[in-house]
Amino acid sequence: MAAPQQPRHPVPDHIPEHLREAFATTKGRDIPPHSPYQRGDAVQRHGFPGNLPGHAQTGFCGWAVGTVGGTILTGITTTGEEWWEYWGDLDPDEPVKLTRWCTCCRDARRVLALAQRAKTGEQLDLFGQAATR
Repeated sequence: MAAPQQPRHPVPDHIPEHLREAFATTKGRDIPPHSPYQRGDAVQRHGFPGNLPGHAQTGFCGWAVGTVGGTILTGITTTGEEWWEYWGDLDPDEPVKLTRWCTCCRDARRVLALAQRAKTGEQLDLFGQAATR
């Protein structure tokens, strides 16, 4: 007897064309209404060097697709890889913060820090004086 076929998930319009098939075939049931994330929500899993190998160390950005169990969400990353994570380990996809020292945002944080450093010294009329450059 063959295993039952996994149902296809409806794909939201904002999912890129090349990831639509991966989104539709990701494992998981419908996400319950009380979940903090629903199908198609953009999420992040921040990774830190001291964590166990895998997404806990590398982090990822992606979309929630379904659920297995009470609090485990499934989804795909922006590169098309399937993931399973506790919803408490996920964050909404948001801009990079300079104060967060995760491994996944290192390159984006470096660019942001360089841009901020380039502005240093421009005290634009803070105390009634001209720019200090």
